[in-house]
Amino acid sequence: MLGENWSVAAIDREKEESLASSLNIGRLTARVLISRGYDTAELAGQFINKTNCQLHNPFLLKDMDKACFRIREALDKKQSICIYGDYDVDGVTSTTMLYLYLSSKGAKVKYFIPERLSEGYGLNKDSIREISKDTDLIITVDTGITAIEEAEYAKTLGVDLIITDHHSCRDILPAAFAVVNPHRPDCDYPFKHLAGVGVAYKLICALEGSCKAAAESYADLVAIGTIADVMPIIDENRLIVDLGLRALETTDRPGLCALMDNTGVVIEEGKRKIYTSTVGYIIAPRLNAAGRIASADKSIELLLETDYAKADILAKELCEINRIRQNTEQSIYDEAIQQIGQYRGDRFSYILHSENWHQGVVGVVASKIAEKYSLPAILFSFDGEIGKGSGRSVKGLSLTEVLEKCSDLLIEYGGHELAAGLSIEKKLLAEFIERFEKLSREQLEDKNTLMPVDIDCELFFDEITIDNANDLLLLEPFGLSNPVPQFLIKNAVITDILPLSCDKHIRIKIKDKYGKKEANAVYFGISHCEFPFCRGDTCEIACTLGVNKFNGFSYPQLLIRAVRPCDAERKAIYRSREYYSKVAGGEDFSDLPPDIVPTVEDFKAVFRVLKRELSGERKRISIRYLKRRIELTENTSIDLCKIKTVIDVMTEFGIAETIKVRGIDIIEIKLIPAAQKVDLNKSETLNNLKKHLSENPGKQP
Repeated sequence: MLGENWSVAAIDREKEESLASSLNIGRLTARVLISRGYDTAELAGQFINKTNCQLHNPFLLKDMDKACFRIREALDKKQSICIYGDYDVDGVTSTTMLYLYLSSKGAKVKYFIPERLSEGYGLNKDSIREISKDTDLIITVDTGITAIEEAEYAKTLGVDLIITDHHSCRDILPAAFAVVNPHRPDCDYPFKHLAGVGVAYKLICALEGSCKAAAESYADLVAIGTIADVMPIIDENRLIVDLGLRALETTDRPGLCALMDNTGVVIEEGKRKIYTSTVGYIIAPRLNAAGRIASADKSIELLLETDYAKADILAKELCEINRIRQNTEQSIYDEAIQQIGQYRGDRFSYILHSENWHQGVVGVVASKIAEKYSLPAILFSFDGEIGKGSGRSVKGLSLTEVLEKCSDLLIEYGGHELAAGLSIEKKLLAEFIERFEKLSREQLEDKNTLMPVDIDCELFFDEITIDNANDLLLLEPFGLSNPVPQFLIKNAVITDILPLSCDKHIRIKIKDKYGKKEANAVYFGISHCEFPFCRGDTCEIACTLGVNKFNGFSYPQLLIRAVRPCDAERKAIYRSREYYSKVAGGEDFSDLPPDIVPTVEDFKAVFRVLKRELSGERKRISIRYLKRRIELTENTSIDLCKIKTVIDVMTEFGIAETIKVRGIDIIEIKLIPAAQKVDLNKSETLNNLKKHLSENPGKQP
């Protein structure tokens, strides 16, 4: 929350003015380009116009020639082909695109997507056996690179297998007819970050003999899959996503039109306004929901549908499935938070489980838990004695490395540093939780797990305009490796704080320190109690700049990513944190000021404010917010270290249940009615502090 890791580029006014003038762009956009290394008119112009991007020769991909030879043979001989895809958006768009292309060439083609819960991810022998009964060639998209045994099994059935994938390769590749993957160690393809749909697109380019013709026909599908799979929007991806977004604005695919019509994507001046955010937050989640809690076939049916009326019915179904997914996800999240509330003491991981959780969405919830607490999280869904889980990690802890050290307790596991899937027997769960927590503590105890806040440059109040927000769109498409520009606003005075959506989010109004310029901002995913400021406070804000359109009106709006106090107060907070780490550590009490011990009046003030703010509920609350409420309502000044010490003592006596969020001054707390009056003289925490302070008087400043 305080954002110690904020990094902001210095402003070069002369270079900024020169670049803006040369390219006829706004100075704010020029400032962003300079901060990202495009500091000459030539470099910046190439980036904006995408002339520094090119579609590479598909035959640079290893085995592409073999894949094309076998597919052409199947077309010539009228052999039957099955496209074997995956149930996420990347897999769905890959499958749809290749099916459309092969169908246009007169192929005898069908597709197959495994069912997430019953069949799991990737190639499996049972499915291969069924497919082989009427198929000569299987082509995988977005899957298959680790299917060593399955490839051998396909051979025994007399079925040829072509694998197209983009996931990491193991030391041994499947013995397929062709394996097309830019991550092959022996592959010289110059761009390694294609999505699965990107690799399938390159296959079509090779078969068609033209990247341009393939892009004109399928760029929309490639863009959707690439954005949904969070691939870097650089090099080839930047060009194809840009082409795809333009194609989506005027698409005549009935399925996509119906989906956008049902989700409120507006049409302006004869076309829809489509950005990467439109795909990421509107289109992709609905295509993805089917594979999570129903069948991915629904999404493919929508994309293949040629009749708008039928597509509209399918689009409505997907929207309803997505609504069910959201409700299911929220229900699991609420139950997970309740389980976390039962933990006692500091934690370095959360492993949660239930027999009622839907396997298709536990990964999404695990991601939210990891983000909320800045700790690794694993959620298990048990069916009888076997639990299938999905985990997400944080900076500083490799999930696969930790799981490897727990492998004797697991049935199976796989994934990468920040995300993994795993399964376990119920009887081994308790031991797994204990070992995973121990390993997490060893790796994270002395680390800051918060992600750094990367800021492009400073934004001034007079630059918060619609024109600047629109000018920044020249840098689209945004995504991984080309994020939405993020700005720093200094000396922002908060004039109002309004809760939104039952206090799940907040809207704030700010003005400059002179009171001449005002702006509106929204902070998603934070309540007013978690927001560490009150009306009248001055702060620094990390944010993006956009346009909010409502009831026919448009106005510039800031989207807050992080906030922190201004420089002088930050230093005081860091000093207070150092004091508290010594108090809480119970070992090094050097250099502590003598008045660090909270008084009885401090206890009363903290308790009264907590009682008012919590209203009998468990809430997340910022320690700084608590400090400001004490100062405003109790007419007393109190140090953050004292507040934390008071809460520790309340927890010691059992009159508060608390969970600390690592790396930031936020706690989850609930007050517990005391059976009798608390005697502070019996507090081990306070007595230990007083004892050591009295033993080290010479070290006091």
